[in-house]
Amino acid sequence: MSYSTAQQRIEVNTEVRVELNTRLFGKLEFDESIVYHFPNGLPGFEELHKFIVINDKDTEPLKWLLSVNELSIGFPILEIGQIDPELSSEIPEGELKFSTALVIVTLNRAPDPMTVNLKAPIILNNDTKTGKQIILNSDKYSSKHKIN
Repeated sequence: MSYSTAQQRIEVNTEVRVELNTRLFGKLEFDESIVYHFPNGLPGFEELHKFIVINDKDTEPLKWLLSVNELSIGFPILEIGQIDPELSSEIPEGELKFSTALVIVTLNRAPDPMTVNLKAPIILNNDTKTGKQIILNSDKYSSKHKIN
């Protein structure tokens, strides 16, 4: 898209709709403005740069971080405050401005408990619509923290 086309959209306030057919959620239609750009991807998925957050009433309080580039890739996520409110204090101060901090959930088969990766939270900047996963220096947090 050229700059002039983008500028015209801004001036007339039109939405850019995206439609995807996903395995997990079926047909999704959303505005391009909700897409988060991960410049470096995620560890193990460095080639994936565009993600959206899906709120699914059937899996609450879990949300989903769904790749727009590869529709078969999606991660169950929770907001940090739902697991460990103190974890936010470990995240560098500049990272949280205009941001939401999330953790990836690993859904295990019973009787194994679900786990969350507290060692490497995902930061979504809601102002710039960018995202990244950071690694915390503290040994206090585990990548396989058990939750109920």
